[in-house]
Amino acid sequence: MNKLFLHVFLLFIIGVTPVMADSMKLEIIELKHGVVSDIIPVLKPLVAEGGTVTGMNGKLIIKSTPSNLKQIKQVLAKLDNAPRRLMISVKQNVDGSLKTNESGLSGRYHSGNVRIESPDISNEGAIIQGQDSDGNMIRYRTLETRSNIEDRNVFRIQTLEGHPAHINVGNSVPIPTQSAVVTGAGIVVQNGVEYRDVTSGFYVLPRLQGDNVTLLVAPRLSRVSPNQAAIFDIQEVETTATGRLGEWIQIGGSTQHYNNDSRANVIRTKQRGQEQRNVLIKVEEIK
Repeated sequence: MNKLFLHVFLLFIIGVTPVMADSMKLEIIELKHGVVSDIIPVLKPLVAEGGTVTGMNGKLIIKSTPSNLKQIKQVLAKLDNAPRRLMISVKQNVDGSLKTNESGLSGRYHSGNVRIESPDISNEGAIIQGQDSDGNMIRYRTLETRSNIEDRNVFRIQTLEGHPAHINVGNSVPIPTQSAVVTGAGIVVQNGVEYRDVTSGFYVLPRLQGDNVTLLVAPRLSRVSPNQAAIFDIQEVETTATGRLGEWIQIGGSTQHYNNDSRANVIRTKQRGQEQRNVLIKVEEIK
């Protein structure tokens, strides 16, 4: 009984296998515009059971049933189109305000062989001063300054759908340097200048589905801090964003508050302020 069953089973396998093999068809399709690595993940879920889809050198190699091949070709006709031309704009805005209060006492006093003097090298601001007949003097100075920070950067670049784009602009900023060298003749101070690159730009990879866009974005903004030539502000964001063509999409932002007190001898400086940064991106189709 077991031998009879085994014999029938073998006949079934021999008879069915050629039928299953004949039902599969292998076809090589050359892509006109698409990228093999981008299209294969889309087609794989559509391939009939037992079929495969691979590819290389701009060609797809598909094994499936004739009816399934027909369906795959219909989908492929919509995928393998010329990539759309895009204009990508990245806007990086900086807004802020800074309030600085500086105050201090200075003066001079001498009596006999004792002489004390604390000069104030600045004459800016409101000054209250008193002096006696002996020339002794006391002086109080206060100065308040306010400044607004506003920086607008818009970068634009053209690219094709599914192709990465990168743009980078900037300049070199001179930074004074000073070093001291001990020699046999004493200490020699050397002054020099170094140049630091201050650049801003972005990397972006756009993918479209109808009028919806998915973006891998990595913008970078660097600038010299106001009134501080040796200090650089650097802002970097890396994210994936989605939105619609022609609309600004906010991909990052930050708010910073400044609260700094410093004292040098009898002069005190207070700084209060805030700064807000936003990074937005827009993708438009060029027709």
